[in-house]
Amino acid sequence: MTTTDDISSDPFASVIYTELLERTKKNMELMTPEKKPSAPLPFAMSPYFLEIYPEVIRLAIFPIVFSRRPVRAMRTHVDWAKEGRDPLNVIMDERSNAIFAAWDAAWDSLWDDVKPEKQTGPVKKEEKGGFLGSLFGRKESKAKVVDKTHEEAPPVAIEGLLPMLTLHAHKRGYLPLAKDDVRILKGMIRVKPPKIRDAWKEITQYHNQEFMFQGKEASKPGVFAEALGRWQVNLPDRIGEFLVLKAAVDLPCCNKTFLTKYIRGLARSQDDAERSVPYLTAYLKAMSNTIPR
Repeated sequence: MTTTDDISSDPFASVIYTELLERTKKNMELMTPEKKPSAPLPFAMSPYFLEIYPEVIRLAIFPIVFSRRPVRAMRTHVDWAKEGRDPLNVIMDERSNAIFAAWDAAWDSLWDDVKPEKQTGPVKKEEKGGFLGSLFGRKESKAKVVDKTHEEAPPVAIEGLLPMLTLHAHKRGYLPLAKDDVRILKGMIRVKPPKIRDAWKEITQYHNQEFMFQGKEASKPGVFAEALGRWQVNLPDRIGEFLVLKAAVDLPCCNKTFLTKYIRGLARSQDDAERSVPYLTAYLKAMSNTIPR
């Protein structure tokens, strides 16, 4: 059986897999810019990464999540076929829970055995077999969900995944996934899509009120920057910064001049800016570069 077959035949696995994929994929969709950026963005914000994201979850992340003993222990908590996803949502509303811990371990495992020098440079053809073949052409992967009777499986790095993603990022004009990007990918499960939807709605509303409206409908200067800063703080690690990048691409008045002032309001020096908003700082530096294809 393929992984998908295993999931569909097990209500417990199906509930977890569906919640993991649907919640995080929707969040990524909400943070992906609609327009073309004027400088390279992180590959995690690209439509190309979004396209292969379900396969990354199905083949690389979910099997590790499901292999964790605390997650498998949840099988007997409720009748998952009858109760569906509601009990899981209750569990995931807790700040610390077995799902979040397993999710973090799964993303960390992709970098466990990858040396820094392996993340760049050409990718050998033979690396497209197996897992990578499933992502970039071949669909005959036989990966399975770890059986519930097995001992907890140790994290396993997916060899060749990062070099392949790096290659595709460079070809399309995006910044390759770096180890620090795992903080973004971990955070996706910790926020519900309506919160990101509300954040973007407020951001666009204040942008239009400050820059597009006139007269009584216009708001006082600075409310747009305040909205960006508020959500940058209130959303999980770096996710708020991704929304600022989306604004830089999709909102016309969130231009280079505005971003320069915004970053100066957050940091006292260039070093501070690179630590507090590294993606935004890199985007601002490269805004005059070629638009990604």
